[in-house]
Amino acid sequence: MTDDRTRPAWRIVPAGLAAALFLLVAIPALDAQELCPERYHVEVEGERLSLPYCSNLPIDQANPNVRRIVFSIHGVATNAGVYYRNMMAAAERVPGALDETLVIGPKLMTRAFANSNDIGPTDVFWNTSSGRFWGGESGSSDQHSRSVSVSSFEIFDRMLTDLLAPGLFPNLEVIVMAGHSGGGQFMNRYAMASPVEDEVARPRGVHMRYVVAQPSTHTYLTADRVDPTSRTRSSFRVPEPSEVEGCQGYNRYGSGLEGLDGWTYMENIGPERMIEQYRQRDVIYFHGMNDSDPEDSQLARGCAAMMQGAHRLDRGITYYNYIHHLYGSDGHNHRISFVARVGHDNGRMWASEQGLLHIFDYAPTISEAPYRR
Repeated sequence: MTDDRTRPAWRIVPAGLAAALFLLVAIPALDAQELCPERYHVEVEGERLSLPYCSNLPIDQANPNVRRIVFSIHGVATNAGVYYRNMMAAAERVPGALDETLVIGPKLMTRAFANSNDIGPTDVFWNTSSGRFWGGESGSSDQHSRSVSVSSFEIFDRMLTDLLAPGLFPNLEVIVMAGHSGGGQFMNRYAMASPVEDEVARPRGVHMRYVVAQPSTHTYLTADRVDPTSRTRSSFRVPEPSEVEGCQGYNRYGSGLEGLDGWTYMENIGPERMIEQYRQRDVIYFHGMNDSDPEDSQLARGCAAMMQGAHRLDRGITYYNYIHHLYGSDGHNHRISFVARVGHDNGRMWASEQGLLHIFDYAPTISEAPYRR
């Protein structure tokens, strides 16, 4: 890992005043199916596509007070308003955080969701959940026709590039990209693929952190998987043909990096660059210790997913061990963190002491602080 002495002197908010407080703010109550009120517009071949989002501050007005930008990315329920409110409630636990933090809750819709709800004439959506969370091209339908498409990752690249414009938030220090469940799948793949950190954020002097919280699956960067004969989560090898009989596509994207045709954004980046970029990224794998139900209705159960583990907690620990296997224990900037007595629950994860540490650099009591970056 990078020597701590080479890293910027990040501020840890001191322990004390709000360690036991959970203050409530007047956050607009959005129904889970309701669209967030704001729109981020992108131009594609002369046509406009728009991503709905919630935010506590304007994203296009200069604000010298903003030092931190936090994204809260929802799961398959497409309940962006809930994720936004939960992140705002977590921020309220940190003294002064909302005075200097821009919180953004984007809404990534599927075609089925769009066709069942009242959406805007240019609002963007994807044909499937995997499309929106894995960087696929947006869709169109008879009900909501769109003449152009854009990758979900490309929209975030453009939004981040705009947010990083030097005159917009001149005192910006850190961007935290936090995704939970389906949003955790998004963040795992986006962190390895997006060039924005290297090309825009780092030259600007802005640090980026990616919180991969409780995803159902991860993308492996090689054909290795945990050795099923070892009875551990820490021994990896390429499976024997007999072990993947009936699951020969176990390493296709998004379980692996084979078969990127049809995933234009990922294909353009390419596996070699993704492997190197991901090694350097500041990634937190964030898990609830009770998120261990192998029968959870939202758990991916295809053969490629089951090769990653029996449930989300199992898959998260195994994947973190795989990162050690791939890069060496000192060859990456990834860490794993757990919250006791919490299942699959973004609100409790964001508001936990570990969540406040990873997202807001605030450590009231837990021994993980001061946090290594």
